[in-house]
Amino acid sequence: MDADRHGISLSILQIIPSIMRLLAAELRRANTPVLPPQLGALTILAESSCNLSELAEQHGVSLPTMSSTMSKLVSNGWVERHRSEEDRRVVLLSITPAGRELIEEIGYMLLKRITAQLSEIPNADLNTLQDGLSILQTVFTPFIFKHSSTSA
Repeated sequence: MDADRHGISLSILQIIPSIMRLLAAELRRANTPVLPPQLGALTILAESSCNLSELAEQHGVSLPTMSSTMSKLVSNGWVERHRSEEDRRVVLLSITPAGRELIEEIGYMLLKRITAQLSEIPNADLNTLQDGLSILQTVFTPFIFKHSSTSA
Protein backbone atom coordinates (compact mmCIF):
# COMPACT_ATOMS: atom_id res chain seq x y z
CA MET A 1 0.00 0.00 0.00
CA ASP A 2 1.33 3.41 -0.96
CA ALA A 3 2.00 5.95 1.77
CA ASP A 4 -0.42 8.87 2.01
CA ARG A 5 2.14 11.61 1.28
CA HIS A 6 -0.56 14.29 1.24
CA GLY A 7 -1.88 13.19 4.64
CA ILE A 8 1.63 13.03 6.08
CA SER A 9 2.38 16.51 4.75
CA LEU A 10 -0.83 17.79 6.32
CA SER A 11 0.11 16.20 9.65
CA ILE A 12 3.53 17.88 9.56
CA LEU A 13 1.93 21.25 8.83
CA GLN A 14 -0.49 20.75 11.70
CA ILE A 15 1.98 19.59 14.36
CA ILE A 16 4.70 22.20 13.82
CA PRO A 17 2.52 25.18 14.84
CA SER A 18 1.34 23.22 17.89
CA ILE A 19 4.91 22.59 18.95
CA MET A 20 5.83 26.23 18.39
CA ARG A 21 2.82 27.37 20.48
CA LEU A 22 3.91 25.03 23.29
CA LEU A 23 7.43 26.47 23.21
CA ALA A 24 6.18 30.06 23.07
CA ALA A 25 3.88 29.38 26.03
CA GLU A 26 6.81 27.89 27.94
CA LEU A 27 8.90 31.00 27.24
CA ARG A 28 6.09 33.18 28.57
CA ARG A 29 5.50 30.95 31.59
CA ALA A 30 9.18 30.99 32.50
CA ASN A 31 9.22 34.78 32.05
CA THR A 32 12.27 34.63 29.79
CA PRO A 33 13.65 37.95 28.57
CA VAL A 34 13.27 37.04 24.88
CA LEU A 35 10.35 36.39 22.57
CA PRO A 36 10.30 33.35 20.25
CA PRO A 37 11.36 35.36 17.15
CA GLN A 38 14.29 36.84 19.09
CA LEU A 39 15.29 33.39 20.29
CA GLY A 40 15.17 32.16 16.69
CA ALA A 41 17.47 34.96 15.55
CA LEU A 42 19.88 34.29 18.42
CA THR A 43 19.92 30.61 17.51
CA ILE A 44 20.84 31.44 13.91
CA LEU A 45 23.62 33.76 15.10
CA ALA A 46 24.91 31.06 17.45
CA GLU A 47 25.78 29.06 14.35
CA SER A 48 27.61 31.88 12.54
CA SER A 49 27.80 35.62 12.13
CA CYS A 50 25.85 37.15 9.28
CA ASN A 51 24.64 40.49 7.99
CA LEU A 52 21.14 41.83 8.55
CA SER A 53 19.88 40.83 5.09
CA GLU A 54 21.10 37.25 5.46
CA LEU A 55 19.58 36.99 8.91
CA ALA A 56 16.22 38.35 7.75
CA GLU A 57 16.25 35.90 4.83
CA GLN A 58 17.12 32.90 7.03
CA HIS A 59 14.51 33.88 9.59
CA GLY A 60 11.88 34.59 6.94
CA VAL A 61 11.08 38.17 7.97
CA SER A 62 11.39 41.62 6.42
CA LEU A 63 14.52 43.72 6.78
CA PRO A 64 12.79 46.36 8.98
CA THR A 65 11.43 43.62 11.27
CA MET A 66 14.86 42.04 11.65
CA SER A 67 16.46 45.45 12.16
CA SER A 68 14.09 46.15 15.04
CA THR A 69 14.73 42.71 16.55
CA MET A 70 18.49 43.19 16.29
CA SER A 71 18.34 46.65 17.88
CA LYS A 72 16.64 45.12 20.92
CA LEU A 73 19.12 42.25 21.10
CA VAL A 74 22.10 44.61 20.74
CA SER A 75 20.77 46.96 23.43
CA ASN A 76 20.41 43.96 25.79
CA GLY A 77 24.00 42.90 25.12
CA TRP A 78 23.14 39.59 23.45
CA VAL A 79 24.25 40.57 19.93
CA GLU A 80 27.02 42.82 18.68
CA ARG A 81 27.61 44.59 15.39
CA HIS A 82 31.03 44.70 13.77
CA ARG A 83 32.54 45.40 10.36
CA SER A 84 33.45 42.54 8.06
CA GLU A 85 37.19 41.98 7.66
CA GLU A 86 36.69 41.21 3.94
CA ASP A 87 34.46 44.19 3.14
CA ARG A 88 34.40 47.06 5.62
CA ARG A 89 31.07 48.26 4.17
CA VAL A 90 29.36 45.15 5.50
CA VAL A 91 28.13 45.13 9.10
CA LEU A 92 28.03 41.66 10.62
CA LEU A 93 25.95 40.55 13.56
CA SER A 94 27.38 38.10 16.09
CA ILE A 95 26.08 36.57 19.26
CA THR A 96 27.89 37.69 22.43
CA PRO A 97 28.92 35.37 25.26
CA ALA A 98 25.91 36.67 27.23
CA GLY A 99 23.62 35.85 24.27
CA ARG A 100 25.11 32.38 23.97
CA GLU A 101 24.62 31.80 27.69
CA LEU A 102 21.02 32.97 27.42
CA ILE A 103 20.11 30.61 24.59
CA GLU A 104 21.85 27.73 26.36
CA GLU A 105 19.76 28.37 29.50
CA ILE A 106 16.55 28.68 27.50
CA GLY A 107 17.45 25.64 25.40
CA TYR A 108 17.96 23.58 28.54
CA MET A 109 14.62 24.75 29.93
CA LEU A 110 12.79 23.93 26.68
CA LEU A 111 14.52 20.56 26.46
CA LYS A 112 13.29 19.71 29.96
CA ARG A 113 9.74 20.73 28.95
CA ILE A 114 9.74 18.62 25.81
CA THR A 115 11.25 15.69 27.70
CA ALA A 116 8.41 15.97 30.23
CA GLN A 117 5.88 15.95 27.37
CA LEU A 118 7.40 12.69 26.12
CA SER A 119 7.55 11.00 29.53
CA GLU A 120 4.31 9.02 29.16
CA ILE A 121 5.07 7.69 25.68
CA PRO A 122 6.10 4.01 25.61
CA ASN A 123 9.68 3.26 24.51
CA ALA A 124 8.58 1.49 21.34
CA ASP A 125 6.65 4.58 20.27
CA LEU A 126 9.60 6.82 21.18
CA ASN A 127 11.84 4.68 18.96
CA THR A 128 9.32 5.06 16.12
CA LEU A 129 9.18 8.81 16.74
CA GLN A 130 12.99 9.01 16.66
CA ASP A 131 13.06 7.15 13.34
CA GLY A 132 10.47 9.56 11.92
CA LEU A 133 12.36 12.61 13.17
CA SER A 134 15.56 11.28 11.61
CA ILE A 135 13.75 10.98 8.28
CA LEU A 136 12.37 14.53 8.61
CA GLN A 137 15.84 15.83 9.37
CA THR A 138 17.21 14.07 6.30
CA VAL A 139 14.46 15.54 4.13
CA PHE A 140 14.47 19.12 5.43
CA THR A 141 18.11 19.82 6.36
CA PRO A 142 19.24 20.04 2.69
CA PHE A 143 16.39 22.53 2.08
CA ILE A 144 17.56 24.70 4.97
CA PHE A 145 21.18 24.70 3.78
CA LYS A 146 20.18 25.26 0.15
CA HIS A 147 17.81 28.08 1.18
CA SER A 148 20.37 29.83 3.40
CA SER A 149 23.23 29.45 0.90
CA THR A 150 21.21 31.12 -1.85
CA SER A 151 20.95 34.26 0.29
CA ALA A 152 24.73 34.55 0.69
